[in-house]
Amino acid sequence: MENQIMNKNLSAFKSVVISAAIGSSILLTGCQFTNTLDSAKAIQTQQVTELVELESLFSQDQINKVSLSNDGKWVAFMQMNNGGQNIFVLRQGEQLENAVALTDFSDGVDGFVWSANSNEILFNKDFEGNENDQIFTLRFSPKQTKLAPVIKRLTHRDDVDYMLVEQVKNDSNKIAVLANHNSSQLDLFHIDINTQAITLMQDNDISFFTAQLDDDGYAAVAAKLNSDNSVTVYKRFGDGWKEVFQSEVGENVSVISYDSDSNKAFISGSIQGRDKEELLELDLTTHKLKTAHKDPENQSDLYQVIFDKVGKPMIVSYYGGRLRNYTLSNSTATTMRKIEAQLSGDYDLLVEKIEHDKGQWYLKVSYADRPDEKFVYNTNSGTLTDLLNQAPSFNPDLLGDRSSITYTAADGVQIQAYLTLPKQIKQNLPTIILPHGGPWARDEWGYSSNYFVPVAHFFANRGYAVLQPNFRSSTGFGKQFIELGNKNWGTGTMQQDLTDGVNYLVEMGIADKQRVGIMGASYGGYAALAGATFTPDVYSAVISYVGPSSLTAMVESFPAHFRPYMGTVFAGVGDPLIEEDRVDMESRSPINYVDKIKTPIMLIQGANDPRIPQYQSDTIAKKLFETDRAVEYILAKDEGHGFRSQDNKLASIIAMEAFFAKHLGGMQSSKVNPKIKDHLTSLTVDVSKL
Repeated sequence: MENQIMNKNLSAFKSVVISAAIGSSILLTGCQFTNTLDSAKAIQTQQVTELVELESLFSQDQINKVSLSNDGKWVAFMQMNNGGQNIFVLRQGEQLENAVALTDFSDGVDGFVWSANSNEILFNKDFEGNENDQIFTLRFSPKQTKLAPVIKRLTHRDDVDYMLVEQVKNDSNKIAVLANHNSSQLDLFHIDINTQAITLMQDNDISFFTAQLDDDGYAAVAAKLNSDNSVTVYKRFGDGWKEVFQSEVGENVSVISYDSDSNKAFISGSIQGRDKEELLELDLTTHKLKTAHKDPENQSDLYQVIFDKVGKPMIVSYYGGRLRNYTLSNSTATTMRKIEAQLSGDYDLLVEKIEHDKGQWYLKVSYADRPDEKFVYNTNSGTLTDLLNQAPSFNPDLLGDRSSITYTAADGVQIQAYLTLPKQIKQNLPTIILPHGGPWARDEWGYSSNYFVPVAHFFANRGYAVLQPNFRSSTGFGKQFIELGNKNWGTGTMQQDLTDGVNYLVEMGIADKQRVGIMGASYGGYAALAGATFTPDVYSAVISYVGPSSLTAMVESFPAHFRPYMGTVFAGVGDPLIEEDRVDMESRSPINYVDKIKTPIMLIQGANDPRIPQYQSDTIAKKLFETDRAVEYILAKDEGHGFRSQDNKLASIIAMEAFFAKHLGGMQSSKVNPKIKDHLTSLTVDVSKL
C-alpha cells in the first residue's frame, strides 16, 4: 500500500547533508580549553570540567540507517569507511564486529534499500556532491567468508539525475525510476536489473511530483504542483490522465497510498478550508473526499500514517514540538502500551512500518542526547529485539539540555523552537541562532533528526545557548504558517522571527546581548548573511554554510527540469523572470548590501555545489575583503551542497569552534589532531587572491 514516491526536495534548498550522516570523528587529546575574550567573560563560560571530544561526538564507529532484509536473515547499515558513509551487512543476531563492508566509496553512498530479491541491495549515490544520482545493485554471496559483493551500475548518464521510486511489485527484476533521461522533465522509467535496459513507461507530461504506483509499476494517482502554487490531483485514465480535483493556491497535497481493488487513495491535504494537513480518503470513482483523521490538538500537519493489512489507517502521527501518536483501534493501542512498557527514559517513538503477515513492528526510538535506536517488536511473542543498538560513543552527561519551547514574535505569531543549553550555567551566555535549511523544512527534537542537532550539543558543551527556531515558512505547522513567510526573506518576518528569538533569550536572561552569533546552512546560510546585512547590530559573528548571497542567482541556478516543480519557490521567494519579483529579490540579496556589514563573516562552500555555485561565495568573499571587512573562507573542492567527507566535516567544525570562540567567547579545545588542523589549512582560501 505504501509505495509513495519519495521525491527529492525540489524547493530552493535540499537538506544540507542528504544522508544525515553525522558519524564524524577527530582526535582531541585531553580536555583543556582556551578562551580568547577577556577573563571576566571567560569565567562565565567555563562551566564544565570536561569538553566532549569530537572523536566521540562525531564518531566514525557510529552506525545509522539500520535496516533488516525482507527475509529477516541480514541487517544492513551505513558507517564511515574510506572517508565516506558506506554500506555494511551482517547476519541477523550476530555481533556488530562481524559486519562486512560491502562498499568503500570515498565520497560515500547516499542511500540504500533492501531488494525483494535475496541477498541484494539497491543503492544510489552521486559523485562528489554533483546531485546527479546514479543507481546501483549490490549482490553478495552468503557462502563466501567476505560475502564477495558484486556491484553493478544500472544507470550510465552522468548528466542525468535518477530517482529510485520502488521495485516493481509484479516483477522484482525491474525498478521504477524518475529521471530527466530523454527530456527536461522527470519521466517514469523501468530499468531491468539484469540487462540494465531502461524503458520509458510514462511520459510525465503533467509534471507530477508525488504519485502512487500500481503493482505493475505505473503511476496510478498523482499530484502536480502548478506554477501558481496550487496542486492538481490526477488519476490514470487509459493511456493518459484525468483530473480529480485542483486545490486553491497555497494548499498542500501529497498522495500517501492507493488501493486498486477499492479504487481509493489516501492523501495528506490542507484543502477546502483546512489549515493543517489532514489524512483524507479520496474515492477515485466519485471524486469525493472525507477526513479520515486530523490533529486532535489542531497544532500540526499530518506527519505519518501506518496502514493495516487491508489498507486502512491504524496509527496516525503528528509532530509539534514532540511526536504524538494516535492509535485507531483498541488492539493497536494495546500493542503500543506493551512496547512502551519495555522502553525507558524520555523518548519519541515512531512506528516506521509493520509486516502484518509476520506480526513484526519496526520501531525508531529517538532521544534528545543520543542517537536513535531501532527495534523489531513481535506481536506473537511480545519480544522487543534491538537492531544493532550501540551505547553512545560519548558521555551524554556532557551534552546540553535540549527542550522544545515557544516564544511570541513581534506581531503576535507563536514560534516553536528548540533550545539547547549547557548543563550548569544557563544565564548570560554567548548564544548561537541556528536556523534550518529549506526553508520548507523543519527542525525536530531528536539527536539524529538533523546534522545540526549534534552540532548544537557540541556548542552547548562549550558554553553556548543554541536556539533552532521553526520560523515562518517551516513545514509542519499548517499552510497559513508557510504562507506567512512568502516574500518575507531577509528583510521580512522570516528574519524577524530570528531577531525575536534573540530578544526572547535576552529578556529571559539566557543570552548575553553583546555575544550573539548566527550560523546556518543552505537557507540558514542565507539567513545568516541576511542577519549580517539587514540587522547588523544584532549579531557579533556570522557563519554562512553553502548559503546564497544572491536570491536571483540562486533561483537561476536550478536546472530546467526543476522549473515545473518550483511553484513553492516562486511563491516564497520570487521568479526572476518576472521583473517585479526580480527587483524584490535583489532588494533581499545580501550581496547588494555588503556596505552594511559590521560583523566578522565565515563562509563555508563546496566547489561542486550545483544549488549554490561557488561563485556566489567567491563574489561576496571578494567584496568583503575589498571593503576591509573581516572574512574567513573555507572551500572543499570535492564537496557539493554540504560536506560528507569525514575530514571535511571535522575541519569545518573545528573552524566554526575557533571562529565563535574568538568572537563570542565560548570554550575551545586547545589540542586538535594535527592531521585535521593541516586539512583545515588546505581548505582555507586566501581571499586576497580571489
